[in-house]
Amino acid sequence: MSPERHSKTSLSAVLLDLDDTLYPESEFVRGGFHAAAKLLANRLSRDADELFGLLLNQFQCGVRGSVFDAVLFELNVPRDPHLIDELVQTYRSHEPQLTLFPDAEWLLPMLWPCYGLGILTDGPAEVQRRKVKALGLQQRVEAIVYSDDFGREQWKPSSIPYLELLRRLHAEPSHAVYVGDNPKKDFVGARRLGLQTVRIRRPNTEHSHVEPQPGFEADHEITTLKDLPDWLTANTRSERHAA
Repeated sequence: MSPERHSKTSLSAVLLDLDDTLYPESEFVRGGFHAAAKLLANRLSRDADELFGLLLNQFQCGVRGSVFDAVLFELNVPRDPHLIDELVQTYRSHEPQLTLFPDAEWLLPMLWPCYGLGILTDGPAEVQRRKVKALGLQQRVEAIVYSDDFGREQWKPSSIPYLELLRRLHAEPSHAVYVGDNPKKDFVGARRLGLQTVRIRRPNTEHSHVEPQPGFEADHEITTLKDLPDWLTANTRSERHAA
């Protein structure tokens, strides 16, 4: 670590969310539905494209956590817990074809090694690791923390995964910023620890229309990651001026 990067008067580390911050999560969802639709088509002797359309429609209508149940109900197929479990496992274990958002592709080499750079992500760890691998992120950031490794109860906004990522980046909370998209959980825990927070609010993503509850807001909001370096520079300058 360079002493300049970890100066006591500057932001030294950038912590990034994964889903809908660095890549469009809809790519993973569609890939999972394609895999599940093929399995379901084989079991029900139905057309896989038709079943994919039904799954995607339920998701686009806002169904979360019970998409497979909803489609079986729509098809008048009795609910089979074993089939549901198999569909969920197929969805989660498919090999995704993912691409970074263009501004994320641009941003990562801009930040590292100027800042300690890490990723903190929720979700089943084996699923998130598969996403990271598909995106080739292991070689593009300094550290990655999967909150699920500490147990479901330690997903954001728990302080545990934030502190672990800060430890790996050798950074203090007051010298770090967390960038995410979900105001329901991304910022409240980070702010309690003393991190600065930035919300990336991309149009047509899962949480783009979510208005935060009091205390759950980010310190700053952007619509493209290309605005982040200037914000980091401005905040570093203001801290140095204050010092």
